[in-house]
Amino acid sequence: MQKMTLIIWFAVALYSPGFVSAAIWYVSGGAPAGGDGTSWERAFRAIQDGIDASSDGDTVIVGQGTYVENVQLNGKNIVLRSTDPSEPGIVQSTIIDGNRADSVVSFLGTEKASCVLAGFTIQNGKADYGGGIRGGTQETQTLATIRNNIIVRNRADEG
Repeated sequence: MQKMTLIIWFAVALYSPGFVSAAIWYVSGGAPAGGDGTSWERAFRAIQDGIDASSDGDTVIVGQGTYVENVQLNGKNIVLRSTDPSEPGIVQSTIIDGNRADSVVSFLGTEKASCVLAGFTIQNGKADYGGGIRGGTQETQTLATIRNNIIVRNRADEG
């Protein structure tokens, strides 16, 4: 009887939300098109694709290179980072370039401190508020952790 109880408990534990492990998503600008982000060999080509695939608690790791895009965290409590956020050379060569189209990185404003942005050069954003990083709205400001980034050449919209 005890063996049966243990098997049932183990089966329940595997399918309980608290036991689901966080996923790691990979992004590489040099990856072949059509990747699903599950490995470096099958990496997404765009950072936003990694964010969109992720769920709270996941990590999106971005390979070195320049990514011309404006990314939105959309309230997700994820870790978005370069391959080594503590290595200055990697931070300098993992670039999110906003192409002066909007804020480079935008937070919805509902993110918690467990949401992390780390290890990027964030450049060429242009927006009324937060050309480099927009932290939400006047009503809701993000609590995201932003560390080990270089934020340069961003500006307020002049129009």
